[in-house]
Amino acid sequence: MSSFHLSEHLVSCFHDQGFIKVENFIDQDQVDELSHDYDKAVSGEIHVPASGSDHVEGRMVQLVNPSQHIEGWQQHDYFLQAWDVAKQLIGLDAVYVYDQMIFKPAHHPAEVPWHQDAGYWQKTRGSDNAVTCWLALSHAWKQNGGMQFITGSHRGKIAEHYNVSHRSEMNSALETKVDPSQSISVSLEPGDVTFHHCRMLHHTGGNYTDTPRRGLITHFWAGD
Repeated sequence: MSSFHLSEHLVSCFHDQGFIKVENFIDQDQVDELSHDYDKAVSGEIHVPASGSDHVEGRMVQLVNPSQHIEGWQQHDYFLQAWDVAKQLIGLDAVYVYDQMIFKPAHHPAEVPWHQDAGYWQKTRGSDNAVTCWLALSHAWKQNGGMQFITGSHRGKIAEHYNVSHRSEMNSALETKVDPSQSISVSLEPGDVTFHHCRMLHHTGGNYTDTPRRGLITHFWAGD
């Protein structure tokens, strides 16, 4: 099994900030392998189910559980390393729950609204001790829909979330109110990841660039 050891500094940063960035989590050959399958799934050449139908139709693509449909993905170093890090952050009983692909084509303004993952997972064990790994398979920064966080927000309660599916290309999209002036944006190179706590307030904007944004998101919860 592929392993990845976090430094004590990064573990401390995760608990303090609510998120960490890990550069070069996988190498370029591994990025190329995953991107090849990712693009085939986005185009429909490999079947990965889309996420429901409770959303505004558009060009943003949200596919569910690619690792359960694409051969070799649950044995890939990315998946095994992400799980290994989850155990270091939320406990050795961390379990894989699901994963998803969210693809933002170039010059398309669809956003993922401000939310906490725990807003989707209320009344489950994912609401207080869970972590999400967000892998960039292309350059990702604020202008093309990269991740934005409000540092330290994971220490708060689960905020009130509102269903905004009527105006979002995300399935069953939830949104909560934040002060965006408090946010920071994280720029990722292909192969970089972030790990964020389930109560971390986060958001990704639209893509206003020539660079498509390929995000692969994997969710882990503490065990029962």
